[in-house]
Amino acid sequence: MSKQSGANRGANGQFVPGNKIGKDTRFKKNNNANPNGRNGALADIIKDVFAEVEPDGKTKREKMIRKAYDMAIKGSMTAMHYLSDRGEGKVKETREVTNKNEPITIITVD
Repeated sequence: MSKQSGANRGANGQFVPGNKIGKDTRFKKNNNANPNGRNGALADIIKDVFAEVEPDGKTKREKMIRKAYDMAIKGSMTAMHYLSDRGEGKVKETREVTNKNEPITIITVD
């Protein structure tokens, strides 16, 4: 840290009350620094692709879910877990953790 930048800092390195350094570059009120948001994020692209309608009138999302359903009917445990997790929600998992020196701690993972 240079002497000039340290002049407005306390012993702990934090700026002292009333500091004016950088005041002209700080965020102004009612100024959104990211007005366009996160355009083109992967989740947005996936939503757009899933919303596309195929020539048979079904969306790609609907076709994917029907495919997973068909796989589950044929016995695919992965497809069964996928559909049950999405449809019913994941089951809470409870585990007991023991330590010889301390009492038993029970942790619930959502």
